[in-house]
Amino acid sequence: MATLVVASSALFGAACASVRSPVPTCTSFGRLALVAESVPTASYVPCLGTLPAGWGASGFDASSGRTRFTLTSDRARGTPVRVALLPACDVRGATPTSPRAPGARTYTVLRSVSPRYAGTLTDVFAGGCVTYQFDFQRGPHIALMEEFEGAITLYPRQQLSVEVHRRLGVSIG
Repeated sequence: MATLVVASSALFGAACASVRSPVPTCTSFGRLALVAESVPTASYVPCLGTLPAGWGASGFDASSGRTRFTLTSDRARGTPVRVALLPACDVRGATPTSPRAPGARTYTVLRSVSPRYAGTLTDVFAGGCVTYQFDFQRGPHIALMEEFEGAITLYPRQQLSVEVHRRLGVSIG
């Protein structure tokens, strides 16, 4: 990771244990490389595809052992979706749902369904997982869930490794 942090410092102007910069899009290969290096075992990394109208992203923090950022909607003020890439997640008691990527398993745990729709969606894959903590008002919650799930892509690490090497001349683990 040291090589990548040094290489990325030239791109982002920061060389520290925790890197803060704009949230990684699926085409920002330098930031995606930082995400990949934060959890070097993860076979996928989360990234933003296209944010729907009214959504924003902030708080990108890639550190050793995890990456975090938040998504916010103008229709869910004060209740951001907290996204975290981790090396492992506990999904005991979670309900399996449709997987969001090949080789991944997706689970949902609901803490509340009324008056708020709140819980955690978790994508589990080889070497890691991504959690999405949400808390929405009932009613708009269906559209908000669909929108944030559609905005986050699980980018295959193998494909990312090829792109980072081709574009930036850096190898990721």
